[in-house]
Amino acid sequence: MAAQIKVWIIIISLLIPSVIFGQDDNSTNKKMDKVIKLIENQYVDSVNMPELVEIAIKAILHDLDPHSKYMNKKELAENNESLKSSFGGVGLFYQILNDTLLVLSPTPNGPSENVGIKKGDKIIKINDKNVTGKNISNTFFTNLLRGENNSSVEITIKRHYSDSIMTFKVIRSQIPISTVEASFMLNETTAFLKISNFSFTTNDEIQRAFDRLSSQGMENIIIDLRGNPGGLMLAAIKLADEFLDANKLIVYTKGEHFKTQNYNSTSGGSMLSSKLIVLIDEGTASASEIFAGAMQDLDRGLIIGRKSYGKGLIGRNYNLPDGTAIRLITGHYYTPSGRCIQKSYENGVDEYKKDLKKRFENGEYLYADSTHFPDSLKFKTFKGRTVYGGGGIFPDIFFPMDTAKYPEDIKSLFAKGIIQEFAAQYFDANLEFLQINYSNIDLFEQNFIVKDEIINQIINFAKAKFNLNIDGKNVQVYKIRILKFYKAYLTRNLFGNSYFYNEIWTTDQLINYSLEIMHQGKIFKKYKISAN
Repeated sequence: MAAQIKVWIIIISLLIPSVIFGQDDNSTNKKMDKVIKLIENQYVDSVNMPELVEIAIKAILHDLDPHSKYMNKKELAENNESLKSSFGGVGLFYQILNDTLLVLSPTPNGPSENVGIKKGDKIIKINDKNVTGKNISNTFFTNLLRGENNSSVEITIKRHYSDSIMTFKVIRSQIPISTVEASFMLNETTAFLKISNFSFTTNDEIQRAFDRLSSQGMENIIIDLRGNPGGLMLAAIKLADEFLDANKLIVYTKGEHFKTQNYNSTSGGSMLSSKLIVLIDEGTASASEIFAGAMQDLDRGLIIGRKSYGKGLIGRNYNLPDGTAIRLITGHYYTPSGRCIQKSYENGVDEYKKDLKKRFENGEYLYADSTHFPDSLKFKTFKGRTVYGGGGIFPDIFFPMDTAKYPEDIKSLFAKGIIQEFAAQYFDANLEFLQINYSNIDLFEQNFIVKDEIINQIINFAKAKFNLNIDGKNVQVYKIRILKFYKAYLTRNLFGNSYFYNEIWTTDQLINYSLEIMHQGKIFKKYKISAN
């Protein structure tokens, strides 16, 4: 270890000045080559050169900015999966229940469904490995079930309500990851769309959602980008294009080695006449901020929530000869009014990473006036409204974080996944009844009634399995919330993850507030927000 530290110091001390002070490429390359050869041939101890080179690369990139980074082969594959919104796998949505993997649903037309694996099956063996017991985890199953396209895996299951043990040979294929988490009507005219991140498939997913929602009467839409870390810039630009008429500047980029590039809207957007509200918070970053910033600067949509993250750096992946890669920042994003989305990192990466914590400590999540802007950060929207730069997007209407002080027993009920597990247990015990009586989501939403007695069953379950005592008075206060989440988990287990939000959105204060605002024309007029 001491030898590695010494070599690391030598490499960094020689390489970083070359990066910072801009020596010519030939001089820098010669210096690097000589350092590596000297260490390989002259150093006192044996060293792991590939590992040391990785350490050196990471250290150089760490000192450049907060988002340039080195990616090993595994990290690069995960990054590509995120952007492609797919991975090599068997296509199963599952939950661990009583130390066994319970299949909630196979992906429609996916490899598992195609060979005969069904909802409610329990997986007991993968290849020759027994996969039941207390040591299993989601990561454990992910490592066993994911793999290269066209590779095979044998999955042994116990059929639901049967003693039948069956083994299936499953050929892995690309499994899509949906980036549109939810899309449904909040009322007769207003739709809700939640996007988890922006990828190559996002715009196709959004267009399908728009088509379906339009057929259901959509005139207005609330787009939820809270917690959306960004992703593919072009996907966010294309979404903005749906709300704009032609030749509107959506975003522009520039960097030291790249010319300024403008990205303008085209004609033919499908949402030109729809009223728009965009929800953001401190987890809204990068591509999400491009969309929110464009809608704000062009006075096209009302932005509600809390100040966004402030990540406006363009990252490009450059592959290295050994199959690894570096993500190098090559430019900045700017909103149509000229605001740089990226917050400052002049005090170093470590301080930069403390920014969200400092915002919380300063009260910025709770009070709009906790954020102060100097006059130098003022910009004007298309219609002359004042907006502020300095990194991130500050909303038109501030909405504080929910700081409700839940009792410890109620917090534990949610945090430990007790309601979720109880719903899975009910699903497992009553699957045939549920499938016969509620064959589609409409029947379930209209006819499945969660009885108050379920509350007592959840309380008893929490005590028996988790040794958690829940105060009866607290249960009465939070009963509606508990039962809504119970039904939401059950809905998800039966019909898919996208239906989870259909059940719980009424517990979300910001969605409820935004729905009220949507129908107050004077608010849109006050902020000069209008459709095309």
